[in-house]
Amino acid sequence: MFKYLCLFMTLVGSSCQAGEFFIAKGVNWLNNLVPETTKIEFNKSRIKFDGCRHREYELTFSQPVNQRLSFEGGMSYANGKLQWGINSQKISLKRYSFLPRYSVNRKISLSAGVILQSAPEFSTSQGLELALPKSKIYKISSRFKGIRDDHQVDIALSSHHWDANDEFGTLFDNGLIDNKLNVNYAAFF
Repeated sequence: MFKYLCLFMTLVGSSCQAGEFFIAKGVNWLNNLVPETTKIEFNKSRIKFDGCRHREYELTFSQPVNQRLSFEGGMSYANGKLQWGINSQKISLKRYSFLPRYSVNRKISLSAGVILQSAPEFSTSQGLELALPKSKIYKISSRFKGIRDDHQVDIALSSHHWDANDEFGTLFDNGLIDNKLNVNYAAFF
C-alpha cells in the first residue's frame, strides 16, 4: 500500500502538468487499493482574476494504527503567476508533510511532526531567477471538537526554518526562523 501511495504522490508532485481528469482517476484508483480504514483526500484551490492566477493541489492521507494513534501526512504543489503588462512573475513550490496524531479522548487530539518545503522556483519576464532556500516547518498542534461534532478548534505552534543561502546578502546567510502560534476555528457543512 505504501509504495502505491508514494508512487501517486510523486506523480502529483512532479512538475509535469497533468489533467484534472487524470488526477481524479488516480485518486479513485488509489482509494480502491488502500484498506478501508485509510482516508485519502484530494483538494484543489484556485484564485484567478485579471493579472493573477494561483493554483494549489493537495493530497492528504490518514492511516489509523490503533484506536488512539494515526499517521497523517500529505503533499501539495502550488504555482502562481502575476502579470502586469509586460512584467510577469512565476513561482512554484512543493510541500511534503508527516504529522502523526494521538487522540487523548473523543474530543481532544494532539499532533507533532514536520513539513518539508522545496526551494520555491521564482522567475520573472526580465530573466531574473532567484535561488530561494528550502525550508522545514516543525509543528505541534492540538485539535478540540467545537460546539458541534462538525466544528473544530486547532491550536498550533510552529517553527519555520529556512536554510542558509547567500543569495540575498545577509538575509539568509545564517538561515532564518519564524515562530508562530495559530488558532483556527472550522465548521464543516
